[in-house]
Order: sequence, then structure tokens, then C-alpha cells
Amino acid sequence: MNNGIEKLPGLPTQLKPLGAGAPERPYTIQPSGGAVPFKNILGNLIKDVDDLRKTAHKTTEKLITGELEDVHQVMVAVEEANISFRLMMEVRNKMVEAYKEMMKMQV
Repeated sequence: MNNGIEKLPGLPTQLKPLGAGAPERPYTIQPSGGAVPFKNILGNLIKDVDDLRKTAHKTTEKLITGELEDVHQVMVAVEEANISFRLMMEVRNKMVEAYKEMMKMQV
């Protein structure tokens, strides 16, 4: 799919995470022989959401104390934390919904 965007000058050739609090470890799907338990994946994602929340809190504190003057950096950190939290809640809602559907099934 070639839409000509990669030809625009000044655009980075590779996308990078927006904020400094973004998780640095890539998430990969492993073959079934070396599968990672679901609880570990979910635990890591929850930890990442919490890390983004902490980063947003720290940048807000820095803005209030005058250590940081860039309001945009604070807004990006806060929005990253907000969006990741909302995504986590939607995943939770879908999991609860799937659980309820399974409980309705007759054996």
C-alpha cells in the first residue's frame, strides 16, 4: 500500500512512542511451545498502565514546581495515561462479558 506519505520530507522513517513513560519492551507472540501465561501478559500490561500514570503524575508535579515549563509535554503524558487506562478498562469489560457468556453455556 503506497499512499505517498513516506515521500514527504521531514517525516521520521520509523514510528516511536510519544512519551518518555511508554513501555520499552516489545510485546511478541510466541509459539505455543514457549507460550507466556496469560496472567503474566495481563500483569505486565497493568504495570505499564500504572507506570504511565506515575509518569503523568511526576510531569504534573514538575510543572507545578516550575522544574518543567512545557505544558505540551505534560498534556501528552496525561493523555497517554488516560488513553491507556481507558483501553485497559475496555479489555477488562470484554473479559467480564466473555466470562458471563461462558457461564451461560450449558455443558
